[in-house]
Amino acid sequence: MKILYEYAGFFYNWNMHIRRADIQDVQEILDVIEDGRNSLHAQHIDQWQNGYPAETDIINDIKEEGGYVIVEQESIAGYCFIQEMQDPCYRVIENGRWLNENPYIVLHRTCILTSYKGKGCASLFVKQGEILAAEKKIHNLRADTHENNYAMRHMLEGNGFTACGTVYMKDHSPRIGYQKTL
Repeated sequence: MKILYEYAGFFYNWNMHIRRADIQDVQEILDVIEDGRNSLHAQHIDQWQNGYPAETDIINDIKEEGGYVIVEQESIAGYCFIQEMQDPCYRVIENGRWLNENPYIVLHRTCILTSYKGKGCASLFVKQGEILAAEKKIHNLRADTHENNYAMRHMLEGNGFTACGTVYMKDHSPRIGYQKTL
């Protein structure tokens, strides 16, 4: 019999958990990212089609202790970078404004294996962000995504995030900036 627990209206298998990523996970994380890249490409979404995120991004995430993985039965099902930081891409926002300018935890490079999509896995990363925020006495989460990445937008909005406006990545590509106050 499977034991399930509930968060944000989704039920999770008790074998699924989040942990910090370590250097031995890099190849499996890159496989998850490649699966995500292929999924975005199949949906004609140009997000992540230029080699980002790369292996160096993931290694840096791990070194900064911000890389997290969702694991089920020793296999990685998802990846996300979760950390307190002031993202330089969030300094300027167009067609709107942030809910506030207080410190925040970012969720970046969120990716779930295709076979796990729709099961609420990405919501576990939001919960991890909330836990980290509580530990640091921070009351905001921020994230961004491509305007046509409807799955990510749905996940963020379903977890209480508000679309705040347009931010631009280092390559000048636009993204919708999201914020959640805690």
